[in-house]
Amino acid sequence: MMNRRTLLASALTALVATPLLAHGPTPQQLSRSVKVAAPPEKVWALLADPASIAAWHPAIAEASMEGDGAGAKRSIAFKSGGILVDGIDDIGAETMTIRWRLSREDIEVFPVSFYTNSVTVTPDGDGASVAWQASFFRADTTNEPEERFSDEAAVAAMEKYVDDALAGIKATAETGS
Repeated sequence: MMNRRTLLASALTALVATPLLAHGPTPQQLSRSVKVAAPPEKVWALLADPASIAAWHPAIAEASMEGDGAGAKRSIAFKSGGILVDGIDDIGAETMTIRWRLSREDIEVFPVSFYTNSVTVTPDGDGASVAWQASFFRADTTNEPEERFSDEAAVAAMEKYVDDALAGIKATAETGS
């Protein structure tokens, strides 16, 4: 009888404890930078207009704005299909910093449920440095996401997006095209 009680107690403990071990998404962070052989003002000019992203990001087909400055909305259409909408939080000409957050996701094209991004241009020798900071969550915020909506998928997508963006900013600022 004692073995049966011990077995029952162990089974009940396992049933109660299992949900406690599950966890939702963890916030992800990404920090990247690139040195650009162009004056900071020229680099900042590429970023100061949020809709200009289509001119320097290779994955973006077109971008449009609704409103100006903080509080404006930016729609970005991917060449692969799908549209994300960002809310512009700040465009600081003095600090050469732009900040935005995801307002409407499309997890089929970009597997994150939420992000905030900050890009800052600073003088660096005879050129500029562009620093990109991103905080984000995976697309599926349940405890057991599909692989394509996992933390790993979100990190890979954000790394590609940011790395491509920085390469595009660098190439556009340095060549003027």
